Amino acid sequence: KQGWDDNGVTSDFPLNLDREHNLYDHRKVVERENAESAFVSAAVVSVWDSQEHNNQALSPSAHPSTSEVKKSSIAAYPARFQTAIINFPPVDDSLGLELSQLFPERGQFEPIRSNAIAISSIPSSPPGILLSFQRGSTLAIVNHTLVPFQTDWQMGGLMNRNLFKPSLLSTSVRPGHRVLLDSNLKECSPSSSEATPTKTMSPFLNMWCTGGQGWSLAGIQGTGQTYFICWDGATDNTRGPFIFPLDQGSSKTSSKSFCFASGVVPLMSHISNAENVTPSFHRIEAKLPTVSKPYYSLPSFLQEDACYSPKRSFSIAMEESIKITAKMEGGLDDIIVSALDSISTPIAKPTSGGRLNRSKMLAMSHKEKSKRLLRQCSSWTQLDDTKANHGIVHGQVIAVTIRLGTQFQSLTLRTNSIANPISTPFNQVLSWLCQRRDYYTAASVALSLLDDAEAVYELCGIPTSPEEELTHHKGLLDGIKPLGDDSVHENLSDTLTSLADMAVGCLIKGGATMSNTLEGFLARNKLYNAPRACLMLVGAISSAMSKEPAPKLKLNKNGDIMSMLSTAETPTENLIWPVRCLIKMAVVRQCLPSVILMLNATIPNELRWRAPKGQGLASSPRPSLGLFLELVDIILESTEEATRLFLNMMDEESGPNPYWFSISDDTKLALSLVSIHGKHVMLEEPEVRSWCLGRLAEEIESPTDSAYNDGDGPLLSDGWLKEVVTGALCNAECNIGLGLDAMLMKKSASQMSPSNGPEIACYRKDMLNVQELLIPHKHSCGLDFDLIISSLLILARRGCDWREGTQVSTQTLLNTVCGMAGRKTNTEPKFVFDSATVMRQCALSDNLQAAAFLIGGKKGLILECADLVVSNLAITVKDAELALFMGSLIELKGSVISIYGGISAPKESVFMPQYYHHHLLWLLEEHVLNVRIYGDFDSTSRMNPVYAGRICFRAWYCLTHPSTRRRSAEWLEGWMRQKLQLTRGESPMRLACAALVRTLLWADEAEGLDLSDSNEEPLLAAVIGFGGQFMAELAQACCGLIQSIPPHLAEEVMSSFGSSNMVSFEASLINSAQ
Repeated sequence: KQGWDDNGVTSDFPLNLDREHNLYDHRKVVERENAESAFVSAAVVSVWDSQEHNNQALSPSAHPSTSEVKKSSIAAYPARFQTAIINFPPVDDSLGLELSQLFPERGQFEPIRSNAIAISSIPSSPPGILLSFQRGSTLAIVNHTLVPFQTDWQMGGLMNRNLFKPSLLSTSVRPGHRVLLDSNLKECSPSSSEATPTKTMSPFLNMWCTGGQGWSLAGIQGTGQTYFICWDGATDNTRGPFIFPLDQGSSKTSSKSFCFASGVVPLMSHISNAENVTPSFHRIEAKLPTVSKPYYSLPSFLQEDACYSPKRSFSIAMEESIKITAKMEGGLDDIIVSALDSISTPIAKPTSGGRLNRSKMLAMSHKEKSKRLLRQCSSWTQLDDTKANHGIVHGQVIAVTIRLGTQFQSLTLRTNSIANPISTPFNQVLSWLCQRRDYYTAASVALSLLDDAEAVYELCGIPTSPEEELTHHKGLLDGIKPLGDDSVHENLSDTLTSLADMAVGCLIKGGATMSNTLEGFLARNKLYNAPRACLMLVGAISSAMSKEPAPKLKLNKNGDIMSMLSTAETPTENLIWPVRCLIKMAVVRQCLPSVILMLNATIPNELRWRAPKGQGLASSPRPSLGLFLELVDIILESTEEATRLFLNMMDEESGPNPYWFSISDDTKLALSLVSIHGKHVMLEEPEVRSWCLGRLAEEIESPTDSAYNDGDGPLLSDGWLKEVVTGALCNAECNIGLGLDAMLMKKSASQMSPSNGPEIACYRKDMLNVQELLIPHKHSCGLDFDLIISSLLILARRGCDWREGTQVSTQTLLNTVCGMAGRKTNTEPKFVFDSATVMRQCALSDNLQAAAFLIGGKKGLILECADLVVSNLAITVKDAELALFMGSLIELKGSVISIYGGISAPKESVFMPQYYHHHLLWLLEEHVLNVRIYGDFDSTSRMNPVYAGRICFRAWYCLTHPSTRRRSAEWLEGWMRQKLQLTRGESPMRLACAALVRTLLWADEAEGLDLSDSNEEPLLAAVIGFGGQFMAELAQACCGLIQSIPPHLAEEVMSSFGSSNMVSFEASLINSAQ
């Protein structure tokens, strides 16, 4: 700040004060002469004449006095410099369309007046000239950038002013480099050197301006109005640059206030921490990570020939997990191994007394794990607010001092702006912004450097269209050193990787508000190092877990898991977003095994809904159930392989044991119901399914439900059973699992029986409709019959619906599933059906219907009819089987008389069929009356009509009271006439008539032998009470069919074919029927 006067004595005024005033007066003269044309010419320093002149200019003793400068300024410049003419664009082009419209028309006496107020200081790139424009009270500043040019030479050789050919320079105005100031002429005082304005002209405002690389400080003399303008980052004319008006205090209203600006450029040797700027910068750059390779080799400490490092504290389970993960991914980065080693609990060794040191076995806190993980990543440490980074980005130096009356204000810049005057390395910019907690700007800068415009626009919340060119983000890069422009970075890919890693770190520091942008960036960008991104995200997860308060939910030992699930609190977004981003990155980079390995080592208790180890006798609460479920959902829904990887996690605290064997029973109950994209994926895993089947078997084998009602045993709740059934159906992708059973009953009700017979109400008809909805998708895992049947057996025993609001009863669904179990379907089930165990469970549950459909065939039909008899009569299953097919008709009649001995006769004289009668009618129609081909009598895939008819008619006899037997036979005879369309011994259904004749008119037979040769055995038609006329018409309708007689007589008939005996045999058959 020191200068020299005429006598060589130092003074308090700057050396160039008079020179500035001299040049300022010259500019005003030029401006008056060219006000209407707005064309300004100026002299610009181009080259030094010689080294001798340079030395003289820098020597204080050789410096001329102020008076000498005034006299020789005009003559000295041509000898030392070459001048060049600078052309500025017309006023309208300089102001642009937006600002030109804001300047009002004042007539020909007041044109738009312009003035050159500042030239960018050296060094600056690109150089610029600031012009002010005024008309009336409207004032604007436009930054004109000097357009690069090449000098024309007359001949080659060294630089010499004699060889220099003057050139014409031009300027341009970049988008956003125009600013409109808020001026108030009532508070403005014109300069003393300014002529008094006329009545038609507004007073001219004197402005002062100074600045540096990308910024300017401008003010209006006499008003105290001062503005800080940042040109860097301005890319839009409608928005312009960033403007910050300075607070002037009491000087703002003083008409005599005087503004004075002086640029201060401190020397590096005068800065207290200048010696540490450059070396620290190089040390940080040396830590930049190298580009990650797609595949890594096996960690060195796991090599077969390598010795174990003494720093490794891995347990056997952790070592095996690392080996398996490295094998799955083709290798594992050493940074992952080092991170695992840093957070692994040291292996506790017995002391001299043989006791374990419990203090060393206590788990590390989440906060400590986060610190250790993030310490491994250099990209994160550069962004941290540490003491080492403060000396680089937080040093401040004074750049400009402003005097406003009696007040002084100073504008300070960062210290590294002195070491890097033109541009600053991106890592220093990002570090400075993150230390100021301006993560939004830091992330925007990093993403703009990577040219990820989509992420920048998403972060800024700016809507985009596919046709729009994304260029707004490029303005953020002004003043930042271009990538690859540093000699320290020998490889551009290393620089891009370091930048991408720091971008991930900035977005992570931004928290939940930037999580969507981070997730998209991790999915698109291919430059960031996946292991380091994994460490940063896992560290963020651990840090978030350390701030999570204890859950409010109180868990009981025998509490219903379904009520717990319904009341579980939803975790906050601050806990979930880093996990979601981490899994997204793992899927894109195909490193899900290593990511799950890191999560298992960092948050093992949260992944198991397990209380952490406590100190002493104090017990720690379990993590939030909602957090546990959300973590599981995010991991399992990532890929199809995620479920298997999740269950393969090893736990050191419980064994070591695989995941499923390291969690408690209530955790298993909750985990088995996890639904991912509509599927209960855990039920498809062998260990989970085996555990569920074991719990279901324990429940079925329990004698009663008293324990369930009293709450004394660990029995399964109804809600859990319903979810298992629904989950198994959804896994098979059945339509009934989608809730289409509501349409089932409407369809069943709309289907009417043919006009030739009354409506038959039977659950068998509903089973046919349900079976259509149970067909699994061909690409699914098929129906898990073991899980579905076991769960439905328990629900049926408890009398509960298998789903809330369903139109299909539990028993009907159970019967249908049992009928499909073990049969051939379009999709092969994933697991083999254990029919023996399920049959035993049906017997233990006393569910004859389920057992009947599970067995199928003849034995199934017997059990189905026996269920009808046992359900309505006070007899046992064994007695029912004896009455239906084991005993003779005489024994049947005696049993029925004894059964109805104590049962009073119905009051109604008219026979009204009940639901069990309708069920028998459906069986008769299905197995007997629907015979269409001859092969149905001997088919292995279809029920034998004769066998089915005898079982059904016996069951009808058992279920009919003796007092109404005649009327029931008449009703049944009329029903069969309608179904067979039997009229006067003729019917279109001849095979059905043959089956009825063989059933009712011939004695029971077994293995082709007649078991009742005696004449005392009555016919089944006579036992039921059918009339002779009806039986004669049946025999006449099927006359000539060999299927109407027993097999042992068919051979005799066929041997006598063609003789007169055939006619006599048929005639005798009809006569006997009559």
